[in-house]
Amino acid sequence: MSYLVLARKFRPQNFDEVIGQEHISQTLKNAISENRIAHAYLFSGPRGCGKTTMARILAKALNCKNGPTADPCGVCENCVEIGKSAGIDVLEIDGASNNGIDEIRALRENVKFSAANSKYKIYIIDEAHQITAQAFNALLKTLEEPPAHVVFILATTEQHKIPVTILSRCQRYRFKLISTKEISNAIKNIGQKEGFEIDDDALSIVVSASGGSMRDALSLLDQAVSSSAGKITGDYIRGLLGLLPKEIIASVTESLAKGDILAILKTVKEISEQGYNILQFARDLRDHLRQVMIYSINPEITEISTEDKKLFEVQKTLFTVSRHVRMNNLLSKVLEEMRWHDQPRILLEMYLLKMSEPYYNVGELINRIADLEKNLKSGDYFVPETSQSPVSAAFVGKNDDSGIIADAAGIEGGADLISVWKEIVSEITKKHPLTSQSLLKTLVKILSPKSVQITVTNKFDYEGVQEFQEQISKLYQRKTGGSIAVKIAVEDIKIDEKPEKEEIVVSDEEQSPVALHYKVEEDFKESAKTAVPQHIQDIAKKFGGKAKKL
Repeated sequence: MSYLVLARKFRPQNFDEVIGQEHISQTLKNAISENRIAHAYLFSGPRGCGKTTMARILAKALNCKNGPTADPCGVCENCVEIGKSAGIDVLEIDGASNNGIDEIRALRENVKFSAANSKYKIYIIDEAHQITAQAFNALLKTLEEPPAHVVFILATTEQHKIPVTILSRCQRYRFKLISTKEISNAIKNIGQKEGFEIDDDALSIVVSASGGSMRDALSLLDQAVSSSAGKITGDYIRGLLGLLPKEIIASVTESLAKGDILAILKTVKEISEQGYNILQFARDLRDHLRQVMIYSINPEITEISTEDKKLFEVQKTLFTVSRHVRMNNLLSKVLEEMRWHDQPRILLEMYLLKMSEPYYNVGELINRIADLEKNLKSGDYFVPETSQSPVSAAFVGKNDDSGIIADAAGIEGGADLISVWKEIVSEITKKHPLTSQSLLKTLVKILSPKSVQITVTNKFDYEGVQEFQEQISKLYQRKTGGSIAVKIAVEDIKIDEKPEKEEIVVSDEEQSPVALHYKVEEDFKESAKTAVPQHIQDIAKKFGGKAKKL
C-alpha cells in the first residue's frame, strides 16, 4: 500500500473527531437527528480548517446504511466509498476547473436522476467562488428548488466572491482558525500513534508556522518526520523553515535596547553572509518583539515554550509599551517596502538604526511643557535646593575658551576627557536639540583617568542629563577607546567670581538651533517684589522667551 501523508491518514471520519469546529458539528448533528436537512449548505473559512472534511462527514451521515444518522458507522459500503472519495452518489466537483456554464448545464441535467444505492445524491463543490457569474446564474433555480433526493454542499475560502443570490439559497456555516492549544494536542496524539518525539520548542514553531491551519501543521510535521532521524528539535525545525536561530533574534533585541548600532550592523552583515533571508529575519524579529511586548503586559496570554520564558523574563523590561508600538510600526513599514526594494538589506539597516534611537514619549513631553507654562502663569515657581544659576556656578578650576568649566585636579589625561566631553555635548545637542538643553548647563569634574562627574545644580537638570547617561558612556568609550565611568550629581556650588560662560557651538556648516544664544531681556525694573528667580529665567531660555512675574 502506498504511503499516506499525515494530513490524509488522520483526517477525521465523524463529527466528534473534527477539531476546533464544535459549533458546526453540533448544529449539523442536531439537524440530522431532528430530520431538518437542508437542500443546500455553504461552508466558508480559511484553508485547512475542515470544510471539505465536514462535507464528507455530512455526506456519510446522510447516506449511511443506518441513516440518516448523526453518528455514521464508517464500515458500511456507502461510508467506506465516501471515505475513499469513490462514492457514485457523492460527487466531488472542483469549482476551479468546472466553473463554466456548460459544466453547470450538465450538472442541471444530472440532478434529475435519482441516487443509485443511497438515499441522497450529494454534490460537493470545492472552491465554489471560482465559478463564473453566468454559471452561478444558471444554477440559481436548481439550487433553490432541487429534487428531493439532491443536496448541494459548497465550500469556499472567499465567501465575499459568492453572489448574494447564491448565499440567500444556502445555509451558511463559518469555519474558524484552529487554536494553538488544539493543534498542539492533536500533534502530540499523532506523535504517540506514529512513534516520533517532538520537543516543546519545535512544537511551538510548527504551530506558529501553521497559522491556525491543521493541514499546514500536519504537512510541515510530515516533512520534519521524514527528514529527521531522531527527536524533532526546535533548531532542526528552524533550519527546515529557514528561520534564524533564536539567539540571534534575542541578541538584536538587546542591541536595540542598548542603542548599540555597531552590534546591530555587524549582526545584519553576518546574517547576509551566512545566506539567511533578510526578509525572514525582519519577520522573525517582528514576531519576537510582539511576544516580548505581550509577555511584558500579561505573561499568561503568551504562547511560548517553558524554555523561552527565561529569556522573556529578562527582556520584558527592555522597552516601554509605547516604544514597542513604535518598533512594531517601523518593522511593519519596512517589511512592506522591502518586497519592492532593490536593496532590502540597506533598507532594513536604516530602519534598525532608527529603532535603536532613544525614544521619548511625546505625550509626557507635552504634559511637562504644559505644567511649566501653568507654573509660569500662576507664579507658582519650583524652588530648587540652590538658588545659584547653573550657568554661572562653577568648580574652582579650569575655565577654557570653549566655556566648559571643569576641575581636572591635576589628573593626567584630564584635559583630554574635557575635550571629549565638549565633542559629546556637541554631538548630542545637534541630534536632540529640544531634550538636551540640560547638558549645556553642566559642569564636568575629572575624578580619575577612568571616571568623570557631571554636576548640575537642580533636580530638573539632573533628570534631563540622566536620560542621556547611557549614551554619554557609549560615546566616551567610542572616542577614548576605554571604559569611562560617568557619574551624575547635584551639588550646591558657590564661588566668589562668576566666570563668563560661552555657549557650546555645534561643529557643523549650518549652525544648529541649540548653538543660538537665547537672551532674556528684562522689560521691567528689578526690585525685591518683581524679581524672577534665576532658574525660572533658565526655563524661559529653553523656550526662547522671557519670564515675567504677574
